Amino acid sequence: MKNILSIAAVSLLVMTTSCKKTTDGNTGIVKQDGESTVLAVDTTISKQSANDPTSSAEYTERYVGDDGTSALVTFNNTGKEKTISIRSNNKTITAPQKEAWENGGVYGDFDIEIVAKNDIVTITQENNVITLKKARGN
Repeated sequence: MKNILSIAAVSLLVMTTSCKKTTDGNTGIVKQDGESTVLAVDTTISKQSANDPTSSAEYTERYVGDDGTSALVTFNNTGKEKTISIRSNNKTITAPQKEAWENGGVYGDFDIEIVAKNDIVTITQENNVITLKKARGN
């Protein structure tokens, strides 16, 4: 009987003091339709086509913000469409390419402008600027 009470007491203690998820988070955000999007994802997916120009060329890399948060950035370069998608916290921002150069390009839609140059992606919306750098080890 003492063992059962001890186990129940320890279990109750562990449950009450265990990690709690909160919806607070990064205040450096991109606003979308009046709500906040926090950049925090920690997985990497990579997919590139072989040297076949008729197939789609889509690849995803993990980028990290100045505050340590991370996001998945997908570059989609199909024949008809060239877009960038930034996914974080189960939210995705997608924008078509407006201008291109050898090591990057400018993407934008509505009031969001995304500049990808070398290993840096800069997201600008109104007065909010978020800089993401390509994560090491990818």
